[in-house]
Amino acid sequence: MTYDEAQVVSQLVSMAIFMALLVAAFVYAFRPSNKKTFERVAKAAVDQDDQEGKQ
Repeated sequence: MTYDEAQVVSQLVSMAIFMALLVAAFVYAFRPSNKKTFERVAKAAVDQDDQEGKQ
């Protein structure tokens, strides 16, 4: 295997890993079972901002 072939294989494997991680992140983020968790975290951030503004 020459350097050029190794470089191409390395780039393809890296792209495949990146795409797999990207798809996994999207699947995790858009699962209906995670909706409550994301809503709770979003409200907690807003509530924290409100409490800091009152002090």
